[in-house]
Amino acid sequence: MPYVFTTSYIPYNKSTEVAKKYIETIKEYRSLTKDLHKEIVPNAVKARKDYIESTGVHDVTENKLQEFLLAEQKYLSNFHDIEGYSYTIEVRFKITEALEMVGMKMPE
Repeated sequence: MPYVFTTSYIPYNKSTEVAKKYIETIKEYRSLTKDLHKEIVPNAVKARKDYIESTGVHDVTENKLQEFLLAEQKYLSNFHDIEGYSYTIEVRFKITEALEMVGMKMPE
């Protein structure tokens, strides 16, 4: 199954508020999604010029993509009321899947 990249963009002046919300909600999120994915990168954080960027990478369980995306969106809705906070959710194919789309296979 594909990887899902979730990237959050956090205004510097809201970083404490986002961190508190994260700590309040992450345990429940992980409990609800444990059978839907494997966290490859739980959070990779980088300070940028105008915001803090945090990216997580998830290896989604076979046939669980829709369920995972719904759970991910529901989790991220916890942050909707934080002014200036935004995020993206991207689905990316593994190389083996991408090759299969064009009728090829990875060499063994």
